[in-house]
Amino acid sequence: MAEFCLECWNKINGTEGNERKYIISKDLDLCEGCGELKPVIIMELKEYIHKFRYFILPIKIIYNIISFIWRLMLLPYLIFKYNKSKNKCK
Repeated sequence: MAEFCLECWNKINGTEGNERKYIISKDLDLCEGCGELKPVIIMELKEYIHKFRYFILPIKIIYNIISFIWRLMLLPYLIFKYNKSKNKCK
């Protein structure tokens, strides 16, 4: 697969893309357009992913709250069960 930096990608395609539109590597790699070591484009982000993340965020928050409350309610039972099994071993 060809690896291009953002500047070369924009020159080749005649676009005005910015860094938010693409996933760009954190490490330096050889750009096939200019031949320099630069961060290259890994893949293009899809627009629906950005819209979907705002829909799923409240669901994640609600799930984390319910999960925390559930674990907090189970804690006394788990302590009791642990102490009971500890007494049987003696």
